[in-house]
Amino acid sequence: MKEIDRLIAQLFPAENGGSKVLDLKFFPGEQAVTVEEFCKEVHAAFVQVDSGQSHVSASYPEELSPVHVDRFLATA
Repeated sequence: MKEIDRLIAQLFPAENGGSKVLDLKFFPGEQAVTVEEFCKEVHAAFVQVDSGQSHVSASYPEELSPVHVDRFLATA
């Protein structure tokens, strides 16, 4: 089974017991990864949460600093 198939099965199980994915975002890191590598890491993270190996939080504290769009684009 390919990693993308494992991730899809984790996100959208055939028998989901009423659960659903409401909002899920991924942001690019500093280095390129393949689809296979990405799916493997995301699947592993979900398995850790579902098995109780990882702490689940209801919120994510954000400390935002405004940055002018020209400065942001210049670093890309």
